[in-house]
Amino acid sequence: MFFKKNKGPNKADVKRANSMPNNKKVQFVYMMKEECEALLKDSCENVLSMEPVNYYAEKDRYYQCVFYTTEDLSEIMMQFELYEYDKKTWESAFYDIDKQLYAKILLKFGQRINVNDT
Repeated sequence: MFFKKNKGPNKADVKRANSMPNNKKVQFVYMMKEECEALLKDSCENVLSMEPVNYYAEKDRYYQCVFYTTEDLSEIMMQFELYEYDKKTWESAFYDIDKQLYAKILLKFGQRINVNDT
């Protein structure tokens, strides 16, 4: 029997993300993979409804959101990775987001960035 394998992210997007000089990682509380995919497919703004994880309390399963950015934040890409027992088991497609959404997501983790002067 053949199983349909998750194709993962687009190779062109991977190359573009890897060419960006900066990256930042934040973690969110685990939810079903299908629920996460549906949230992201509907709108990237839905990330704001996700709950930040306390890594030291929840080590078994969590989503790591990786942001790839240029120096001036003119391009920002976001990708989710599911970690189960410290092993990456799934990764989403890449999503292009704007500076304002990036700033709002980081604010959930107590990290402020000024997007007005960039």
